Amino acid sequence: MPLTLEPTQPTFRREAISLDFNRALAPMVAACLGFFLQFNIMTSNFGLPFLRVTDALLFLLLPCLFITVGLTATARYGVAYFFILCTVVLMALVLKTAVAAGDTYYTLIFFLSAVFSFYFAFIASENENVLIYFSIGTLLGLVPSLIVLFLQAGGNSSLPSIGLGVRPEDLPERASLLGTVKFGGMWVHGNEAGHVYALALAPALYLTLKWRRPMIYIAAYVCLIASFAVTLNRAGLIAPTIGLIFCYARLGNYSLYVKSAVAVAVAGTLILSYADIPNLDTFYETLQSRFLEDSNTDNNVSERLTSNLAGIQIALENPFGIGIEERVVTMMQKTSSHLFSIHNGFLSFAYQCSLFVPIAFAISGIYLWRRRQIVSPFYVITFLFAATSMMFEEVSINQAYVFAVPMIIAAAWIQYYKYDVEQRRTRTVPLHLGFRKTRSVDSQFSGR
Repeated sequence: MPLTLEPTQPTFRREAISLDFNRALAPMVAACLGFFLQFNIMTSNFGLPFLRVTDALLFLLLPCLFITVGLTATARYGVAYFFILCTVVLMALVLKTAVAAGDTYYTLIFFLSAVFSFYFAFIASENENVLIYFSIGTLLGLVPSLIVLFLQAGGNSSLPSIGLGVRPEDLPERASLLGTVKFGGMWVHGNEAGHVYALALAPALYLTLKWRRPMIYIAAYVCLIASFAVTLNRAGLIAPTIGLIFCYARLGNYSLYVKSAVAVAVAGTLILSYADIPNLDTFYETLQSRFLEDSNTDNNVSERLTSNLAGIQIALENPFGIGIEERVVTMMQKTSSHLFSIHNGFLSFAYQCSLFVPIAFAISGIYLWRRRQIVSPFYVITFLFAATSMMFEEVSINQAYVFAVPMIIAAAWIQYYKYDVEQRRTRTVPLHLGFRKTRSVDSQFSGR
């Protein structure tokens, strides 16, 4: 009797297509968010309930990441994370001192960013393309953001009407006046914009080290230096400059040194040949006044030390946060010169989201640094760049930093619970970060 063979059915075809779609979707979501974190349109100028476009994108894009991760992985790795997050945010909302109108908005955006960051970091732990696309999107978003900055510095005052900047009438008088001296482009003023641009160079350094293409970072650094002429923000140059030195030290070779020397020589020759280049004198005067002839340096250092000491005291007295108006009044009472700004992002996050957040950020960054041999350098670089800027400016009201801080915390959480805890049983390290083969933890740290 002949044997009849029936054709087999492709049982897993639909599942495979779904997985491929989800794997491609997450990098696109990351690229979109990275782009708009730099080119962050003021949607509130159009009467929308969200301040900036990324605040709305977090809501719109979060379901895409949740579908990719799934409920099982969320329950397995995220129950404790979300319990702690909800507890911290709830305490900040309920127990914060002297909450005024508007004080809760950024706390809620931080909460939303922390939820998004969990799924972002989880997917990135298995698909590094998420970090690559996020970095590419960030650099692409930096370009139109800088164009807006230079248009504003050139006298175009109509940009806020189309969402490309903050309307002067929506700002306090002092911030509005500062914005006329230190141009901010998409942001309030140069002190904020300079640090946003500096943070964009962290993904640039990550891509440079990954692809071993130093010109990526050098080009981004040149753009940052050009923006300094109008933002006048010195502190935003610290981490990127150290990154440039590291880039040359790590990837430098004879060809790169020669090309750099030739580029500097050509640029110098052109500047000397065309001394009447528009705004060249302004740029030179900016460098001279901000670095060579700044008579307020000693006063700035003294004021920052005084304000930071008073700010730490306020943070300890109000561990669950404090409203901006009450904080300003308290600062002026605690400082003899009546200072009201702390110029410190760690403290401003403590006032905004409780003291737990900057402590968790610092611990997470240190943990990632200690595990840098098996953690993606993206997180380590982002932490170093963000932490440096946070030492000099209140960046807790900027969406780029409101996302960067919980992203570092979430990355450390995923690394610890998904790999350090579970893989301790198997004594292996993850493959998703570019390792050619699985190695034991003991051999990883012993150099074998």
